[in-house]
Amino acid sequence: MQLVYNSNSTMHLPALMQIRLARETGWDGVFLREEHLRRYLAQGYDLASLRSALAGLEPVNLGALADVERWQPDERSNMLREADALTELAAGIGATFIQLLSGPVQPGGTYRGPGGLSRAERRDVTASALRAVARTGAARGIRYYLEPIAWTPLAPLAEAVEAVDAAEADNIGLVLDFWHLWQAGTTPDEVARLDPRIIFGVDFADSLGAPGSPDPDQLSRRVWPGEGSMPLAEWVDAVRATGFDGWWDNELYSPFHWERADPVAVASGLREVLLEVLRT
Repeated sequence: MQLVYNSNSTMHLPALMQIRLARETGWDGVFLREEHLRRYLAQGYDLASLRSALAGLEPVNLGALADVERWQPDERSNMLREADALTELAAGIGATFIQLLSGPVQPGGTYRGPGGLSRAERRDVTASALRAVARTGAARGIRYYLEPIAWTPLAPLAEAVEAVDAAEADNIGLVLDFWHLWQAGTTPDEVARLDPRIIFGVDFADSLGAPGSPDPDQLSRRVWPGEGSMPLAEWVDAVRATGFDGWWDNELYSPFHWERADPVAVASGLREVLLEVLRT
């Protein structure tokens, strides 16, 4: 088991501060965001200085490639260019995993997503996209995990699993993000039946409100883990029932906490609560 600090939990810190925070509060690794690293590199710093800053702390995963299932020719070409750039960055810092998001990540944007497709068509276009992305990083040892976003057509866990299975690529899997699964109406029983080989990691998080929202509200993420509506111990037990023994992160995607809390208190507190539930 590996505990990974998710830099989404302190969204506005510079990249080097995210790395320092993860190291000094005892995490085994760190999840980094592409835009944080690009911002750092744009100021004239190089990948070697990032690798030096990471020494002794594993950059486990890098996010994120949005709207991965894009299937129209121009959209698919753009997606693959983005995937190649993200893969090059991951390889440059020594990351092992890259986050892929189902779309549309931005509702109401120019990309409308696969909502007009049948379930079989959604599976096929997503699987073909995953297969193409997998080829991008296979030679570099990069693995990619699909995160089914709660407000997208691929939100149901069963559909995401179908797409990953259909991709037939060893370096393609899923992340189990508790908030997104809860909002999509997934149950712990569904999680417990998963093949552990398909699970690449877990985003431990809580939620306000009832499960299965028809219109997921990001405000429901504004809660410290353990203080929301989710029976987190049941969800952890469900993951463990699969035999999974990979990385866990504790994602606090909450602007309220980004602005008002001490970052050290956030990082250390998230590690403590994650360990507390994992030990039960």
